Amino acid sequence: MKRWIILIVVALLFVIGGVSLVKLRKHQLESIRIAPLQAVPVETAMARVGEYIHWQPYIGHLESNRQGTVKSRIVGQVSRILKREGDAVRKGETVIEMDGLPGDAVGSRAALETALNNAKKSVQDLKKNEQNMQTIYNRDKMLFEKKVISRQAMELSENHWKEAKVQLQNVKSQMADIKSKLSFFSVKAPFDAVVSTVPVNEGDVVMVSQPLMEIEDATPCKIRTTVSTDDLTAMKVGEPAQILYDGKKIDAEISRVYPSARDAGIGTVEVDLPEPPFGLPLGATVSVNLPIQRIESVILLPIGSVLKSVDKASVFKIVDGKAKVVPVTVMGESEDGFAISGQLSEGDTVVVGSDSLLMRLTDGTSVKPVEGIK
Repeated sequence: MKRWIILIVVALLFVIGGVSLVKLRKHQLESIRIAPLQAVPVETAMARVGEYIHWQPYIGHLESNRQGTVKSRIVGQVSRILKREGDAVRKGETVIEMDGLPGDAVGSRAALETALNNAKKSVQDLKKNEQNMQTIYNRDKMLFEKKVISRQAMELSENHWKEAKVQLQNVKSQMADIKSKLSFFSVKAPFDAVVSTVPVNEGDVVMVSQPLMEIEDATPCKIRTTVSTDDLTAMKVGEPAQILYDGKKIDAEISRVYPSARDAGIGTVEVDLPEPPFGLPLGATVSVNLPIQRIESVILLPIGSVLKSVDKASVFKIVDGKAKVVPVTVMGESEDGFAISGQLSEGDTVVVGSDSLLMRLTDGTSVKPVEGIK
């Protein structure tokens, strides 16, 4: 009997102790303050509508858009080279002087110059003689009209005058022929340019049509770049291009697009410019951005605003201080940002951050915008 009384007393003690412990724990829990959830600070950006351009960087070379080869018109010898690489030349300016070879039909320069001087002197003398013959003829004609001299005497004067004119014309023709031959010895620039190459030296014997000098007109010029055929198919004449050098940029347009003649998997794109950019010389290398994708009137977002996975993409639009998950389709992506389509409008504010930050957000997460990307 006593044993049962002891067990009942122990059981009551356990019950009383358990009830007291529960009350104590309940009181402790009620006294704990639960801190409210803190809003996640995030940078933001505003969606905008515009044209998306995916720029592909390439290396371009500055070249002349007008090149010329100055060639020899005779078999002769180079006597003087008046212009060298890098020198500017004007149209019609003599750049190389030539001389003939002994026994050549054209003759030597010195002999032709002597013949030209003699011809000039003969022209002066024959002009005076022709004028005298004309004066005599005019006088005899007047005398004949007054019946002072015979017709025969007048016609004789007329014949002398005509002979003098023929002699003068013949010498003038000879002088023109000498000048033409002498012009072969003075090689002139066909247009304003800069000398790029002189492949001959003074004293060289050259043949007809042998190149003597390469010249290039620096204005206008062009940027030529080689691109892959995959990118070439996306480029068209008239589309925008960017020329970059030392942190500076010039906006231009594509002037020519053509594939390689050897079908080597590459093509060429050329951009015409009115003058060399950034004060660079011909032959300089510059960076060229060419468009491989263009989309007009599309929603544009900056880098860091789209969370992508294998089969979907989404952005976090901020509505009433909370993040709202908005599924989107990425139509274009480059180092400048994204072109997207989805339930997003121009002016909507979205979260911008690293992938780790975006993965922490869920639909309804409180966010606190801080100064972000405009």
